Amino acid sequence: MLERTKGDPAVLVLREAQTDGAFKRRDHTIAIRQQGKRLWVKSKTDDAAVLKLREPLPCPVPALPANALADEAQIKSTGLHICSPLFVLTYPNRTESNPAGFPLARQGIIAAHPLLPIARQHTFMADFTTFAGDSGGPVFIAGTGGKPLVIGMALAQINQEENVTLEFEKRTLRHPLGLGKVLHAQFLGELVEQAAQPGTK
Repeated sequence: MLERTKGDPAVLVLREAQTDGAFKRRDHTIAIRQQGKRLWVKSKTDDAAVLKLREPLPCPVPALPANALADEAQIKSTGLHICSPLFVLTYPNRTESNPAGFPLARQGIIAAHPLLPIARQHTFMADFTTFAGDSGGPVFIAGTGGKPLVIGMALAQINQEENVTLEFEKRTLRHPLGLGKVLHAQFLGELVEQAAQPGTK
């Protein structure tokens, strides 16, 4: 996503809480490149990146603690397995839930077995209705104390491709399978740690 964004600046969508309980959308410009050179840390093996924000934001943004990104030990302790329920927060077909710009919550199940070990399989399949715009969305379960435990990040749709030959043209038809590829959250945590290192740009 960051690589496909042209230019040095990008717009970060924030939401500012109002006194009546509503939220107001705040579009905030941030730098993603400096003189054409990327400022984010990119995974060497997966389609994931972390951008460190270096300037104060115009409104408070509660941050997830680092332990909200599940590592292999946390996955084991939850007993997650094939058919376990999960939730996603995404923008299907770039659809926002309201004018404040919040994502849409949906649910699914883990579709793959085995889920571990993480070192051998960075990603796993999840069964939920997938769309363009889901990539980058958190995949999570209910953690302790009613707080979310992020088990991954949505990476891609899984489609069946069908090549059709007509008299004057050829087409490739993509049939959605209702499956998404999810990157284990442990690798997001490693990227966050890498981006936090002094001198990292």
